[in-house]
Amino acid sequence: MIDTNKEKSEALSGPRKLQLALEETRDCVQKTLKESDPVLSDVMGYLADSDGKQIRAALLLAAAADDQGEVSHDAVMAAAALEILHLATLVHDDIIDDAPTRRGRPSVQEKFGKKTAVISGDYLFSVSFSLVAGLSVQFPRHINLFTRAISDLCRGELSQHRHNRDTDLSVLSYLRIIAGKTAALFTLALYAGAMLRGDDEQQCRQMGRIGYQIGILFQLIDDCLDYEETPATLRKSTKHDLSEGVITLPLIYAMQKKPDLKKLVGREMLTADDFHMVISDVMRLGGLRHARQISDKYYRKACFLLEQTAPPLRRALIRSLLDQIHSRRH
Repeated sequence: MIDTNKEKSEALSGPRKLQLALEETRDCVQKTLKESDPVLSDVMGYLADSDGKQIRAALLLAAAADDQGEVSHDAVMAAAALEILHLATLVHDDIIDDAPTRRGRPSVQEKFGKKTAVISGDYLFSVSFSLVAGLSVQFPRHINLFTRAISDLCRGELSQHRHNRDTDLSVLSYLRIIAGKTAALFTLALYAGAMLRGDDEQQCRQMGRIGYQIGILFQLIDDCLDYEETPATLRKSTKHDLSEGVITLPLIYAMQKKPDLKKLVGREMLTADDFHMVISDVMRLGGLRHARQISDKYYRKACFLLEQTAPPLRRALIRSLLDQIHSRRH
């Protein structure tokens, strides 16, 4: 007699192709959120139905792929934990920014209130760690990867907050901020994927460096899109960074060309005319063009590091995702 339970267990724990692994990650995230504590079921159900790109999870899975392009169940669980961790940071970000929308829908803080959003974000952190805890027996020395990433992320967010409306913010200081608030999770994604694949420490660190370059690229592209796109394509409040006093690279370059712009940008409240003037100056003074050039440098550096390290199939999987990030328009 065939033991169907054993066959099912082997199917779940065995390797799977990347696309299937990504679908399983999405299913795992939704199932985990929807089966959460009844007290938070309405919020978790709402988040489970949100439509994210899952780019960090995809990068982790690609880094974990073996020479046949297959991914382990452990990598799927780690990718799900990473997505939930990212979701927690988004919930808290929207509270800080008082953002009304996220991914084309009302944000959690807008729909359920700030107190519920704070508690929900905290709960998501605990859910993420619960998923990671299942890997701690096999990888006891590496379980603190997630906590280190959160520490880096928090430092980056705090640094950004402290530099709100800081019109003297340098390019170097800005890159340090986004190294924490954005690149930390990309670094974690590729390092953890390589670790789960069985790479040695040197290889894992090299993959982490690739993740860092990709993370900086991702944020710089995002900075540029904030000046290029409309709410319909970007699916968030257009010019949101500027309205919140967040100084980004296109604006830094524009203020270097036109110091008088600093007085306007530093105001607590900007009128519609102020927005139009700042945006026009950023475009006219080449701030957007310069930021794109810097993002291209990080893209090329990521490509170079990728060519030096990853086996052919894994390299192709990561390169495909890298190209998507570099060319994205929303």
